[in-house]
Amino acid sequence: MTDERSSSQANQVEGQDTRHLAPTGDLTIFEAAEFKESLVKLFANDGLVSLDLSAVARVDTAAIQLLLAARKQGRMFVTGISDDLLAKLNQLGFTDSLSE
Repeated sequence: MTDERSSSQANQVEGQDTRHLAPTGDLTIFEAAEFKESLVKLFANDGLVSLDLSAVARVDTAAIQLLLAARKQGRMFVTGISDDLLAKLNQLGFTDSLSE
């Protein structure tokens, strides 16, 4: 993963808290490997971590699978969940919050 911020990459902003991730652009199968790597780095930190999805334009089931797996860690706070993401989660039968 690079240090440059790209609209299609799940990069952390330089100088940003290492317990916070704010991906931008799309989170689809094409970005899934990089998003997973970012989540692994995020959860390498102790304590509560935060994920801001407000700048995410589009998600697919690959990203949703990663989000639900991350939720199982039991220490993630999610903000900026779009109506589109909520609708997709509901269509998949998931009605609980992504946050713990």
